[in-house]
Amino acid sequence: MASGEIDTAWEERWQEGRTGWDQSQSHASLVSLLKSDKAGELGIPKKGKALIPGCGTGYDVYTFASSGLHATGMDLAPTGVEKARKWLECQPKTDGIAEVICGDFFNYDVENKFDVIYDYTFLCAIPPALHSSWSSQMNKLSTSNAKLITLMYPLPPTDNKPPPFQVTVELYHELLDEHWELIWIQDVPEDERRKTGAGGSEKIAVWRTK
Repeated sequence: MASGEIDTAWEERWQEGRTGWDQSQSHASLVSLLKSDKAGELGIPKKGKALIPGCGTGYDVYTFASSGLHATGMDLAPTGVEKARKWLECQPKTDGIAEVICGDFFNYDVENKFDVIYDYTFLCAIPPALHSSWSSQMNKLSTSNAKLITLMYPLPPTDNKPPPFQVTVELYHELLDEHWELIWIQDVPEDERRKTGAGGSEKIAVWRTK
C-alpha cells in the first residue's frame, strides 16, 4: 500500500498472531461456485492465471489451483507470505500451480495479465483513499476477457472500528462499472457466512471486462 505505516501494521498483526480474519479455509460460497455448473455458464476459466491479492494464509490460492489455474497469491506482510508458503507446501498436489509472492498490489505489474481475479477481505481492508487505485489496478492486471469474483464483505450493518472498512454493492458499482459488467450476484446463505470477524452480511458476485 501507499503508506509505510499501513505496511507495518499488517506485518505486526501477523507477527503477533492478530489474524482474526483467518477462517482456516476458503469461503464456502467460493468453493461452491467454482465446483458448480454456474461457473461454466459465467465463463470462469479452469485454465490460465488467477490473482488473489491480500491472500493471507493461501487457502484461496490453493482453491483456484485445485480448479486447474496458475494461482498467484499476493500479500504485503513477509510473515504472512512465509506462513502461506509453508501451508501450501503441506497440501496435496493440484492440477494447477499455487504460488505466493510478497509485494504491493498497487505497484504490481506483469506482462502476462490475469484471467481471474478474486477479491475477498481485500477492498474492505484498504482505506477509502485507495479505492480508485484498487479499481485502476483491477483494470491494469486483467486480460481483455477476464472475470472478477468479488465476495462483498462486510455489508451493512457493522459498527466495528476499521479495518475492515464497510463496503456496499453501490461502492463496487462506482468502482467497477466503467470497465466491468456485473453478470451474476447472490446473497451468501446464512450457513455459509463468516463465523468470526466483523459483523455484516455478504454477497458473492462475478464481473466480466467490457
